[in-house]
Formats: sequence, C-alpha cells, structure tokens
Amino acid sequence: MIEKFIKHFNYYVSLVSIFIVGLAAAVIASPNFSLQIFIVILTIVIYVLWGILHHYITHELTAKIMVEYILIGLLGLSMIFFIFMGGRV
Repeated sequence: MIEKFIKHFNYYVSLVSIFIVGLAAAVIASPNFSLQIFIVILTIVIYVLWGILHHYITHELTAKIMVEYILIGLLGLSMIFFIFMGGRV
C-alpha cells in the first residue's frame, strides 16, 4: 500500500494541484458567474483527462476506469452546479 502511494505520489500531488488551482481561480472569478462555471467545467475536464492519461501511461487503462472518471466528473459537475444555482433554475 505504501509502495503504491510512493510510486504514484507525483500523480497525487499534481491532482491536488489541479483542484487547488481550479478552486482559487473560481474564487477569484466570483463576481462573474459565467466565468466560474467555465473554470469549474475546465477543472473537471482536466481532472478526467489527467486521470485517464495517468492510467494510460501506467498501462492500467480499461473502459471501466474511463467510465468511472467520466461519471465522477459528471457527479462533481452536477454537485457544483446545484450549489451555484442555489435553488434558482
């Protein structure tokens, strides 16, 4: 378990960095709702692509993993969308 974490440590750091940069950019863009939505979508797309690329590089990529990343990205997008909308549709 520890060996696997150490082996993929750079991947985890880059993934956390993607989310931190995305969050910071969304906070900075807070007066502009359209820009915030764009930043959130861009962050999720980068997350999905980075995850798929990582598994491709490590030769662990399967259709199941691709679908999992896409579904988690869509789940995150829908959660953020409903939080941002705050009941107004």
